[in-house]
Amino acid sequence: MLTEKQVEAYKRDGHVKVEGVFTPEEIEELKSEMIRIIEEWGEETIGWHGPWRDRYLPEDERQNTRAVLLHRPHNYSSAWGRVLFHQRLIACVQALIGPNVQWHHTCLHAKPPELGTPFPMHQDYPFYPHDGPDFVDCLVHLDDTPLESGCLRVVPGSHKHGPLEHITGSHTSPHLPPEKYHPDWVDSVAVPAKSGDVIFFSYYTIHWSDVNRTHEWRKSVRFGYHAPDMRPVGSDPSQPYENIITGGFKEHKA
Repeated sequence: MLTEKQVEAYKRDGHVKVEGVFTPEEIEELKSEMIRIIEEWGEETIGWHGPWRDRYLPEDERQNTRAVLLHRPHNYSSAWGRVLFHQRLIACVQALIGPNVQWHHTCLHAKPPELGTPFPMHQDYPFYPHDGPDFVDCLVHLDDTPLESGCLRVVPGSHKHGPLEHITGSHTSPHLPPEKYHPDWVDSVAVPAKSGDVIFFSYYTIHWSDVNRTHEWRKSVRFGYHAPDMRPVGSDPSQPYENIITGGFKEHKA
């Protein structure tokens, strides 16, 4: 699925977009199922809370943005369960981290029309820290995601710095300090995508996204995969770590 240049781009920039990983027929089924899941199980909220909103949004919008965030859509749909083992998706991940792949999570990020919530600059590492670099987030696009829809933006090469200190606490979702990391003074690259495209990025890569100001939904689903020899930071090594193996196998270590 990936060329040598694409693998080199991922290693250099911390991200790579791969077009057409999912066929139009696959996306049509997954999109239809996701609409049903959102209608039956989803809930619109403000999105991420935190003081970063004062830096990213005008005052009249700070409490009015909306998002639907939903974990494990395979709990509601067998079609989404099959995606965990999607042949072309897993082949891309294997090209980036090796033949053995372990699934970690799946999460819907849906931005409603008009004022779909933005996300501040951050790494995904603080949300699920593991003891190694071979953790790939895969953003599957169910809708076309042009610039004005609040598409993903990344800071190329930022993954090479490893985990960075984030603002955390019960009052906020983890984000990088806005006085140091903000779109006004940290250059980022927009990565617009088409339905069926997937953006692969390291969980160390700094990224963010702006408000969806279009008249259409912006629905994307993030899958997290990592090398099976990695474990959550702080976990007990004597206890099993048994998330699903979706590529290759897990080696036994005495």
